[in-house]
Amino acid sequence: MNDKEDKKIVQHLKQDWQQIDELGKESLSKVDMQEQLLKFQQKKKKAFYLESALFLLTALVILTAVTVSLFQAPIFFLFIQIVASLIVPFGVYFTYKKVNKKGVATHDKP
Repeated sequence: MNDKEDKKIVQHLKQDWQQIDELGKESLSKVDMQEQLLKFQQKKKKAFYLESALFLLTALVILTAVTVSLFQAPIFFLFIQIVASLIVPFGVYFTYKKVNKKGVATHDKP
């Protein structure tokens, strides 16, 4: 490299460092941070209640459907149970294989 290129690189680095220094000058006050933390906690609480309500509603619908099918059409209920018992092992196997292929979950192999 020549001196001209070196000077350009140094100048560019100085500008970047100056921008980084300017970013650090603006700091939040303690009150602002507490206010943001409170808003974040309120959002998380709302999201938790929403998720809980959706979970309970879904569970109620599923349990109602199972109960109705058990008492109204026991043959249909048994059919669903047999099909689920046959399909679930394949789903678990393929999911396990996919996870291991990606390397997300590793198990000790003998």
